[in-house]
Amino acid sequence: MPMLGVLLTIHDKGSGQLEVQQNRFTLEFVKHFQVVQSSFDPDGMLQHLQANITDLTDEVERHQVAKHPDQKERKEAELQARLKDYTEMMDFVSTHALRPGMLDPSNSSVSGWVFFSTRNKWIGPWRRPEQFILRLPVENVIVEFPFELPPKQGKIELRRREP
Repeated sequence: MPMLGVLLTIHDKGSGQLEVQQNRFTLEFVKHFQVVQSSFDPDGMLQHLQANITDLTDEVERHQVAKHPDQKERKEAELQARLKDYTEMMDFVSTHALRPGMLDPSNSSVSGWVFFSTRNKWIGPWRRPEQFILRLPVENVIVEFPFELPPKQGKIELRRREP
């Protein structure tokens, strides 16, 4: 599952409530016809990864080992290594992904990873450097964070968007 992860920390210094809706965050690939990808739902990612584990296990145990019994040990070792990678990714997503929630004076900060797909018919090989715009809806405004990978050296430049 090719993806890009962004670690976000959101602090609310106000006295009211602020809803964090991770499912409304978007990432624009500027150099790829302005392709905009919505963030992955963490629970959907976990279901997708679990389905991949099931499919991979079935493919190796029922098909590859049956066709090549002489390579059984090697195929099973490869399967175990890949299953370990999937399990570690599932653990990471379940414990570190940013979840929707509400910020208020008693709970004024939230932090977590937001994941975006890098698969799209318009997104081919990345150009170096690649330019992005991360958009976060906050109440009735949209906050934009332009960035580049790999990052340029120097100061950060923010821009104001006309309504």
